[in-house]
Amino acid sequence: MSRPGFVLSVDAQTPPLVVFQGEKVLLERLPGGSSVLYPPDALPGIHQLDAEISHALAHPVDSEPLAALLHRDSRVTIVFDDLSQPITSRTAPDVRQRVIERVLELAAAAGVDDVELIAATGLRRRLTPYDLQRVLGERVFASFFPERLHSHDAEDGDLVSVGTAPDGTPIEINARVVSSDLVVSVRLATAVANEGAAAVATKLASARTARALTSPLVTAAGMGLGTGAGTTAFDGLVDTIGDSATVFTIDVTLTPEPTGPATAFLSKREREWSIGDRVLSAGIQAATKILPSRARVGLSQVSGVGYGVTSVLAGKPSSVHPLTETFLAQQQVGQVDAPADVAIFGIPNPAGVGTALNPVTAASLGLGQIFNGSTAEPVVRAGGTAIFYHPLTPWFHPLYHPAYVDFFADALSVTSDPRVLSSDFEDRFATDPWYRHLYQTSYAHHALHPFHAWYSAAPAIEHLGEVIFVGGNLESTRRLGFKAASTLNDALEMASDTVGLDPSITYVHGAPVSISEVS
Repeated sequence: MSRPGFVLSVDAQTPPLVVFQGEKVLLERLPGGSSVLYPPDALPGIHQLDAEISHALAHPVDSEPLAALLHRDSRVTIVFDDLSQPITSRTAPDVRQRVIERVLELAAAAGVDDVELIAATGLRRRLTPYDLQRVLGERVFASFFPERLHSHDAEDGDLVSVGTAPDGTPIEINARVVSSDLVVSVRLATAVANEGAAAVATKLASARTARALTSPLVTAAGMGLGTGAGTTAFDGLVDTIGDSATVFTIDVTLTPEPTGPATAFLSKREREWSIGDRVLSAGIQAATKILPSRARVGLSQVSGVGYGVTSVLAGKPSSVHPLTETFLAQQQVGQVDAPADVAIFGIPNPAGVGTALNPVTAASLGLGQIFNGSTAEPVVRAGGTAIFYHPLTPWFHPLYHPAYVDFFADALSVTSDPRVLSSDFEDRFATDPWYRHLYQTSYAHHALHPFHAWYSAAPAIEHLGEVIFVGGNLESTRRLGFKAASTLNDALEMASDTVGLDPSITYVHGAPVSISEVS
C-alpha cells in the first residue's frame, strides 16, 4: 500500500514547489493560502518481472491460461502499444518486449506458426524500424520484420466491417485482427480511464470509422470513441472482435513518473528533500537555463532511467480492465474538498517522445488529459481559470507533423470551435491525397490526428472561463484562443477579471498522469 495523497495548505514555511514547464523544471512560490494537491506515492515496483509475467499468463482473470488458448493451427495476432506510451527502460528491455517474448515462447511450444505483430497506432504515425527495435528488441524485430511486424494502417483497403454504430457508420477494423483466432493485446496502462476497455479495437479502426465516431456532434451524443464510462460504439468489441477473434489482454501498470538517481527527488514532497536533492534540483535548473532548447529536450528524455512496473494482469479484457483501473487509481487519484477558482498545472514533455510537444499537442495534453480526466470531477469550478506552464513553442516535427502545421496555420487561424473545424476543414484534410501518402508511406500522423487532439480539449475549454499559459509563446496562445503570461503573478492578475482578486487556488502537483478528483 502506497502513502496516500494529501492537500497541503501553503504558508510562509512552504518551500518553492516543483513545476514542470516543457523541458524545464521550475521552483515556484505559490500565494499563501493556496492548496497543493499531492498524488499518492507510487506503488513499489516489481523486482522479479519475468516471473510476474509468467504467473499472470498462467493464472489469468476469467480466462484459461494463455498456453491453453494456443493451438497448432491457431491464427494469432499480437497487438502492442506504440510510442504514445513510454519506453519503460533505458538500461533494460522494454516491458512490451519482455511480455511479447514470453508470449512467443508459449506460441512456439504449442507449435503455432501463424503469428503476426501489429503496433496499435490508430491515427498516429507508423513506427520506424528503429522504433520497433526499441520497443520489441533486436531478436523479435529480426524474426518478424517486415512481413509479420508492422503498424496498423487506418487507410488500408482491406479493413473489415464488424458492425455499425448507432448512426449507421460501419465499424471497420484491421483485417488481420478480425480473421484471427486469438488476439493478444499487450497494453501499458499509465492513466486512469485511458481509452477504456475497448482500446484494442479503437486503435485498430479505419480512419473513416474514427472520423465518424470522433466528430464533436457524435461525441456530444455519447456514441463516439470517448474514453468515459458511457456506452460507446465499441462496447461489443472488448472480449471478442468479429466472429472468431477472442481477445486475451495483458495489462501492465507503470509508476506515474520515470525514476532514476538524477530525478528521484522530483517525485518527493519538497519538504522532504535532502541536501543532495536540493543540489540536484539546482543543477537541473541551471542546465535548462544554459542549454539551447533542443539540448534541453534531450536532457529531459535521458534524465530518468525508466518506469517501474507495478502490476501485470492478464485475461478476459472486461474483467481485467476494472482491476487495472483500481490499481492505477491507488497511485494517481487525489481528492480536494471543493473545486477551486483557479487550478495550476505543469506540463512536461513526456519521456519517450523524443521531441518537444507542438502547441496543439501540449494544449490537448494539458486540457484533455490533465484537466479532464474522465473518472474525475474537475478540480476547478465551472467558469474558473486554468493556468498551465508550457512554452507552446510553434515548432512542428517536419516528418511527423505535416498536417499539424497546416491545421495550426490555416484552420486555427480561422476558428478554434471544434464544430466549425469539423464542418469546414475536416473533410479537406481527411481526403487530401498528399497527407494520406505521407501517413501510409512515411512516418506522418494521419491528417485527422490534429483535429481529434483538439476535440479532446473541447470539454475543458467549455467548462473554463479562461485558460492562461505561463511562459507561453504569444502567437501560439492567441492562435489557440488562450492568453500568455510571463509569470504566475501576471497570470493571476489576468485571471482576476474572471475570478476576482482573492481566488481559491489549487496546484495539482506532479506529472500529467495524476488525476484530480473532487470528493
